[in-house]
Amino acid sequence: MSISRQTLDQYLYEFDQAYRVTYVNYSRANELTDAQLILTLERGCERKTFAFSQPHFNDVDKNLIACHGLYIAAIKSSPLSPNRVEVGDMEGGFSYFTAKNVKNITPTA
Repeated sequence: MSISRQTLDQYLYEFDQAYRVTYVNYSRANELTDAQLILTLERGCERKTFAFSQPHFNDVDKNLIACHGLYIAAIKSSPLSPNRVEVGDMEGGFSYFTAKNVKNITPTA
């Protein structure tokens, strides 16, 4: 009996379409620091900010993330694809990218 890939996926964070990407900052790596992508998601007055170190854009161009109408559907981890970030758009499109590490850096009140 084999275990399906879907059962191995572990949701780190999951969001509905009401969370919109409102801020994006991408810094390239140099000899002192890794590349880093900062994303802020907002829903009403609720805000969550995440830092992704060494993002690898397999299926999504980093410039598309800054477009309006995109949302982060989920951040998953599995043995085959650690820290997979699933990106959707309002027209039903879907893509993903992976990152070495994911940190929730949302400031607390």
